[in-house]
Amino acid sequence: MSTMRSDRQILREQLTPDARGLIVAMVGLPARGKSFISRKLERFLKWGGSITKTFNVGKYRRDAVVPERSGRSEFFDNQNPDSVAAREKLAMTALADALQFLDDGGKFAIFDATNSTVARRKSIADQVKAHGHYSLIWVEAVCDDDEVVRFNMLTKVKYSPDFKDMSADQAMADLTARINRYSEIYETIQDSEGAFIKLFNLSSKVMANHCYGRVAKSILPYLMAIHIGSRPIWLTRAGPGSTKGQAGSDRDSTLSEEGEQFARNLAEFVQKRSRRYWESSGNPQEQTKVFTSTMPRAVASAAYTGVVADKRSAFNPIDKGVLGAGWWDVECPDDLPPWREVEKRHPEFMDQWLKNPLLCHFPGGESYLDVIMRLEGVLIDVEMCTSPVLI
Repeated sequence: MSTMRSDRQILREQLTPDARGLIVAMVGLPARGKSFISRKLERFLKWGGSITKTFNVGKYRRDAVVPERSGRSEFFDNQNPDSVAAREKLAMTALADALQFLDDGGKFAIFDATNSTVARRKSIADQVKAHGHYSLIWVEAVCDDDEVVRFNMLTKVKYSPDFKDMSADQAMADLTARINRYSEIYETIQDSEGAFIKLFNLSSKVMANHCYGRVAKSILPYLMAIHIGSRPIWLTRAGPGSTKGQAGSDRDSTLSEEGEQFARNLAEFVQKRSRRYWESSGNPQEQTKVFTSTMPRAVASAAYTGVVADKRSAFNPIDKGVLGAGWWDVECPDDLPPWREVEKRHPEFMDQWLKNPLLCHFPGGESYLDVIMRLEGVLIDVEMCTSPVLI
């Protein structure tokens, strides 16, 4: 067999390993949802246990120059060398802070800026490469849907400090002028610029280039799921159980009389709130999405909703291994973890657990990080939902 490798294969091998840290650099015109995407992605990565921080160049700009001046469209004039130099300096300051954050132990640094030209992106890529150790991926927000752009613009003028003390009409006019100035020099990202994800109209279409490792497994699917729609999400515990199941464990117990009443009340609550949501939205009513664990009590708690539940073992309680099967799941009457009893019966385990509650495995069972990882796919499914959700 030949040992020769193509340039494509060599590149593939270089891109596959997860780096020590990752710079996620946004690309896009103003009001395309870059900061919205950045905030959503930051929360998602933090939820998964990764040390993550967003570096918003707009905030650096407002901290350095008052918004009443730096937030106006004139500050973004590409023919003004002073404003161009000032914006470039602030962007590089934010990038330096992002790299320092990774040096200090961070895993993901989200660089939230327009990064609208090939020259700017090359400068960023060169600095990340020169710094060593870290990978870079671009996330470009492309939007040509007038409705989505207008929604983003209205959101921006409503909440951004750049438009404080301006009327809505003045703010929209100034933001439109800013967008026009950026459009004069804007260059969409190309394959030759390395790894990237392009989101069209907030995920109606997605394009990916050289995405491997954690990016392909988690970040790309999550970015494909996000949208600007709002909907209620209800989280509840399963109704109270009766006697333990045949195995003597709470995991296979059934609903008590109180639990049955809880299930009826829950269904009434969800149906009433769902109707209210759809009436206020002005859209035709769609079916509520119901997720449950595979535990009998959980499935029974959703039985009166009139919806066939999507049963996922990912929602099942943490596997406590020999502690659960030995006594925890059998003897404990409520849902509160009996940590004092654990300390008495298993002092060695408790010592390890106190040192790192997230990573410590129950003997023969899971860690809480394992639970987070198995829930990741369900979280993406919930994010994707556009109708009310009951979990």
